[in-house]
Amino acid sequence: MKNYYRILGIEADASEEQIRSAFRSKAKELHPDVNPDPEAHERFMECQQAYSFLIDHTQRHNYDALLNAEKISQAELQRREMIYKLWVEHQQRKARTRTAMEAVRYDAKGNPIARKIWKGVNLVYNIIFMLLFLSVIIVPIYNYGQELNRPENMQRSPLFFIIPMLVGVIFLAYGYYYWFILKTDND
Repeated sequence: MKNYYRILGIEADASEEQIRSAFRSKAKELHPDVNPDPEAHERFMECQQAYSFLIDHTQRHNYDALLNAEKISQAELQRREMIYKLWVEHQQRKARTRTAMEAVRYDAKGNPIARKIWKGVNLVYNIIFMLLFLSVIIVPIYNYGQELNRPENMQRSPLFFIIPMLVGVIFLAYGYYYWFILKTDND
């Protein structure tokens, strides 16, 4: 982004009169009729653009806001660099931990048959618990259907059936999340 203050040779806190004065002197110096330099016309146009931006209060305010947004202090750059380094170190530690845990999970020889057996045992274990939690949902539904056949004054509250179902849904959802989402991410 062009620095219009630098083009006119003024400070950022210059007054309107200083901007006009700087423009007049630059325009006299850079005008193509006076200056034989081939780049004089381009530099003169930049000078006019700078003047038109800085003399208009709204455009100058917006331009100053853009300039301030571009300036990042050295301390801010160091802070961002430190945060990035800490993040990289954290990721490296996580990778080392993951590698160490995988080494513990599998035997030293990496026996694929033993791994398959343990994965199978784990699968059966998970299926049994998923069926158990599913039954915690289905049994209250069945019992509620039976309860509706009883006389109205002997029926229990629907909460008696809804609460165990909700507990079963929570456990089933967590089991699904753990088994299908977390386990697949770690494998």
